[in-house]
Amino acid sequence: MDFSEFLNEFPDFFMRHYFMVGAWFVVLVLLIAAQFKLTTARIPKATTNSAVALVNREDGLFVDVRNADAFAKGHIANSINVTSADIKGGKVTRIDSRRDKPVVLVGRDKFDGECFNSARALKKQGFTKVFILDGGITEWSNANMPLSYK
Repeated sequence: MDFSEFLNEFPDFFMRHYFMVGAWFVVLVLLIAAQFKLTTARIPKATTNSAVALVNREDGLFVDVRNADAFAKGHIANSINVTSADIKGGKVTRIDSRRDKPVVLVGRDKFDGECFNSARALKKQGFTKVFILDGGITEWSNANMPLSYK
């Protein structure tokens, strides 16, 4: 089958499988939209080492956006637990004094969309130096960095 035959068969295929083609089109549009959102947000990621440097050298703060149960099962020492729901709701009084200091958000792993959305929300609320811990608490633990359980 050459390319011209393929093009002639496409309308037939589309008519027989319009639901499947429509679903693939929706998935494609959502993937493009997600990629656009990621590239335009300009939220920098901090590696484990660079995050530690931000906190130690620039008076930064680790903010764990996971829920309270996950936070209790292990978190970065001296981090503050402010859930993503609280950040989206504008309940950031515990970290309000850090608007011009580095704030490193800690999520579950590198696929934690809530962490990304929290970072965007903090930027909109006027925080100037927002970072995402690349790989989240999973990468922190994999790098043999200490966890606190208090």
